[in-house]
Amino acid sequence: MESSQKQNTGLLQKLVIIYYKYIKPEFLQIFRGFGNLSPFFSKGGRMDKTFFLIVTGLTVFGLATHYSASYENLWQLVFAVIGIFVMLIVAHVNVNVYKELSSAFVALCFLLLIAVLFRTDYNGTHRRLFFFQPSEIAKIAFIMWMAYLIDKYKKNHNSGKQFWAFLIITGVFGVMLILESHLSGAILFMGIGYAMMWYGDMPKRNFAFVTAVIIAVLLIVVWKPTVLLRVPGIHEYQINRILIWKKVLSGGNFTAKERLGDARQILQSLYGIGSGGLLGVGFGQSGQKVNNLSEKANDFIFAVLAEEGGFFIAILMLALFGFLVYKGFKIANNSRTYYGSLLVLGISTQMALQVLLNVAVATSVLPNTGISLPFFSDGGTSMVFSLASMGLVLGVSKDSRGVKDVKSR
Repeated sequence: MESSQKQNTGLLQKLVIIYYKYIKPEFLQIFRGFGNLSPFFSKGGRMDKTFFLIVTGLTVFGLATHYSASYENLWQLVFAVIGIFVMLIVAHVNVNVYKELSSAFVALCFLLLIAVLFRTDYNGTHRRLFFFQPSEIAKIAFIMWMAYLIDKYKKNHNSGKQFWAFLIITGVFGVMLILESHLSGAILFMGIGYAMMWYGDMPKRNFAFVTAVIIAVLLIVVWKPTVLLRVPGIHEYQINRILIWKKVLSGGNFTAKERLGDARQILQSLYGIGSGGLLGVGFGQSGQKVNNLSEKANDFIFAVLAEEGGFFIAILMLALFGFLVYKGFKIANNSRTYYGSLLVLGISTQMALQVLLNVAVATSVLPNTGISLPFFSDGGTSMVFSLASMGLVLGVSKDSRGVKDVKSR
């Protein structure tokens, strides 16, 4: 009894130390940030044209695919135009401005994540606040803030306390998304945070321990998915998706109820991808999108793309995203500032993880988690803020090593 009390007291003391050393200073930074802004507009070199062209190409590619999947493209086009406009504005703002305001931005987004819990959507989820999804905005704020924190405490990267403090911060955001019944968002947030901690060169022994725990938990969930029902924010339909996924991988037979219910989306997605072959059935000619894929313009838009364009078009899309992420990592490597480098690494990682998760779900490599494909899937908030995040990368590219000043050209 006494030993357990001592353990609880020791844990409480550690949490208090973490609060006063890492969390409290950031609350104060929210108010300091507005008074410490450096010159608003960036005076660096020209932004990376190749990166800009890739983003523009993916946006056009996504709009065409979205039109084919839904035949309703007007609003998606409007949001794309707004997004490109926002991207160019963001790219021309001094990156230090975002650094100074990152604490205020993440605090605002965290309040939005709390507010959305009081609004219920389809299937008991809490994802939309009026006309937008706070999680889409919070992704950028989280990356900006993590980059700021890692940069600020870079002298203590070998500290175990710092590692656990950053892990707790990442976990808190993950829990917020789980409470929204947004499991894919939680996975994405925690993946981004974990990757950024790795980029921050924190103790590798801690990563080894936490990774082993994560793998063990995942194995338990796959073996017995019903354990997730004990987690607040997890619903029965999410458990059924894991059970269906296991059945697909094992080649099991589905009942008529499953084919028309929980298994319908993934089975129709696989049928669509398989029927596309090498060259596809032709633009606008998808058979699956007519009556079978209810999420044809959203989470399963890759299935429509693969069916109509075939293997080669699907590979082209993946290659473009791969090149985008590669260019992002290259821009991060050439950044003059540690903050700029971490910011671009975080955004590039988010893009890579989101694309991989979406395609993995559509091909049944992973269970259906409901995650959108950037620039392609339906959603104005996603389109605008995906393009805004690309603006941050372009802004960092203007201040990279090896880029000449505009005046010297």
